Amino acid sequence: MGDEAARRDPDVSGPRGRAVFTGVGALCETAVRMTGVDGAAAALLTPRSKLRDLVYATDPLAQRIDELQFTLGEGPCLDAYSQGRAHLVDDLRHDWPSQRWPGFVEAAAGVGVEAIFALPISDAGQPLGVLELYRATAGPLSKTELDAGLACAARAGETVAASWADYVARAATPTMAADTLALDLTNPDTETGFSRTHVFTASGMLAVQMGISPEVALDRLRGYAFRTGRSIGDVAFDVIGRRLTHHDLDDGRQ
Repeated sequence: MGDEAARRDPDVSGPRGRAVFTGVGALCETAVRMTGVDGAAAALLTPRSKLRDLVYATDPLAQRIDELQFTLGEGPCLDAYSQGRAHLVDDLRHDWPSQRWPGFVEAAAGVGVEAIFALPISDAGQPLGVLELYRATAGPLSKTELDAGLACAARAGETVAASWADYVARAATPTMAADTLALDLTNPDTETGFSRTHVFTASGMLAVQMGISPEVALDRLRGYAFRTGRSIGDVAFDVIGRRLTHHDLDDGRQ
């Protein structure tokens, strides 16, 4: 693992809440080596938000690919999570990916990605997240490479489940453990650089300002980020810093 990855890896430098995700970063790095892809990311659920949160990305492009799907609300990784099965797209230039995820395919092409392999992370059949692999060139995974990727995803599920059980065991109740974890993840002093808790904070602020639900406010954030070609994370930071207000993001809907 390179020095930069080690500095960002929650296995190495994360806060106590991120201990729940210990080992996931190393598994992403292993998946890259064993599958021959160009990069990987792992997106999981936090107990309190029930929303996808990026835990680790091996490189900026892997992080960008996950963010595109989060912003657009579509993509193979979202489908792999919701359907509980792998989505292997060895060439995004084919017609069917464009028909299934038109916005994402166009955006992925714009950042130089031609193949995506989304492998569910689960525990005892319950979905926990997705291991996202990408290539800059089209081409399928070999059987050996796919088996290696699936093994890394399965191990990630086992690792998170075991770490969460240990985390709960040290808390008075599972509810208190979940609340403590959520506070850790929303504390700006303990962010690892991957979490999207600031996005959810911004959507909560907008919900109050606009008198709408947090879910609708999140859609407004996504829409503004897409229209302006900006990162949804950067937009969220501007909302929190009051450099953007609900008037700026208002698209005329009620």
